[in-house]
Amino acid sequence: MTTKYINRKFLYFCQCDEGYSGDQCNIKHNCSCSSDSYCLASSICVCPMNKFGSKCYLKSSICQTSNNPCQNNGLCIPVDDRMSLNKSTCLCTENFYETRSNRTYYLGVLREKFIESEHIQTRILSNYQCLPINELMNNTFLNYPFVHHAKYYPYLCQQQKQLKCFYDNRYMCICDVNRFSNCFTFNHTLSYDCQGENICENGGLCFQHNIKCPILSICACPECYYGTKCQFSTRGFVLSLGYILGYHIKPNVLFYRQPFVIKISLIIIVFMFILGMINGTLSIAIFCKENVRQTGCSLYLLTSSCNSLLLIIVSVIKFSQLILSQTAVLTNRTFLTLNCILLDMILKVLVASNDGFYGCVALERVFTVINGIKFNQVKTKQIAKWIILCVFLLTIITHIHDPIHRQLINDSDGDEQRLWCLVRYSSSINISNIFVTFFRFLISFSINLISTIILIISIARSRSKVRSKIPFKKHLQQQLYQHKHH
Repeated sequence: MTTKYINRKFLYFCQCDEGYSGDQCNIKHNCSCSSDSYCLASSICVCPMNKFGSKCYLKSSICQTSNNPCQNNGLCIPVDDRMSLNKSTCLCTENFYETRSNRTYYLGVLREKFIESEHIQTRILSNYQCLPINELMNNTFLNYPFVHHAKYYPYLCQQQKQLKCFYDNRYMCICDVNRFSNCFTFNHTLSYDCQGENICENGGLCFQHNIKCPILSICACPECYYGTKCQFSTRGFVLSLGYILGYHIKPNVLFYRQPFVIKISLIIIVFMFILGMINGTLSIAIFCKENVRQTGCSLYLLTSSCNSLLLIIVSVIKFSQLILSQTAVLTNRTFLTLNCILLDMILKVLVASNDGFYGCVALERVFTVINGIKFNQVKTKQIAKWIILCVFLLTIITHIHDPIHRQLINDSDGDEQRLWCLVRYSSSINISNIFVTFFRFLISFSINLISTIILIISIARSRSKVRSKIPFKKHLQQQLYQHKHH
């Protein structure tokens, strides 16, 4: 293709297509460059951004999709391969800057009155954003010395009624309800690590009450961690009473002076204990009768009732022990260690075994319907006794690791001393624990679901034989309606 020179309008040159060269593009050559590169000559290859090498066959991994260091749709450009293979430059989109296309946003929430220990919640709205000073002032003002342009800060709050806050390199300024600017020194590079002396564990943020001469520091813990140093995790025991109420209980303080949440918790526990005792006692009284205890199903329900009664008693003991130990009324460490090791395991075994017994009840109901008058009640009672024993043994075996990993740990927070009963699993035991819990839930759920389906179909089929005038589909619909809450 003939192309005119820009600086010499009456002269022309030949711009060759790929694969040709020479003054008149009459020399054909074979190109050995990669298919996605541009072959300028037989020995010159122009590579795309993600490739390098003399023939553009080598890929640069630094800007691959999985390794792209640029954020906010920034374009990653690898550094020349002759300089480095592991460095890149980010070409940022509009409104973003810095080496990795990051920008820090500050959110301002105004409180005219100080409320101690207030939990502040707010919506993230565009007008709540603290704007940088270069977006509020033109270059003329910004080029003034700092003392000169800072005196215009009060006008920013008065002119822009929606402005909540703004900042420069030195100060953060808040616009109050009277539209005055209240500015204070603000460190934009604060790392919340107590000036390199971070005592917090598991990614907790460390705060000091005084930067110049700190004598007190506190930790803000991430989700699922707690303790004065974020050293404790709730992952191992989920909704344990110790985690829910532990920090609400005031050490060395009598019960009537405890927080309201502790008093309400006691009322709820007492109410649940009374209802649980009444329900459990009546259930045991019913299933202990000889005329009721005719099948294995009644034995499962009797054992489950005993489990439920024991469960509510152990829960009350655990709650009482928690209150007494945290208020330093109960201080015998041997007794507390024994409770720590046994109580949680007993609770877990009782809950898990109850799920197993409910599954056994569902299975026996299916066998009763399928066998009809051939159902052997005496034999099922004998089998039920062995199954109950096996369920207890299997449940204990799957929880035997729990007491081994439990221990009492002291937690000191100034003048407040607390005792925590914690379980700490290794990663392998934690994975196996999750697997066993999920597998047990899946088996229990599957047994109940499949048993209900078989039960409905079997009853519908047997009734369709007796009442042949009514179609099977109609009987099935009736059974589905009767068992819709099962």
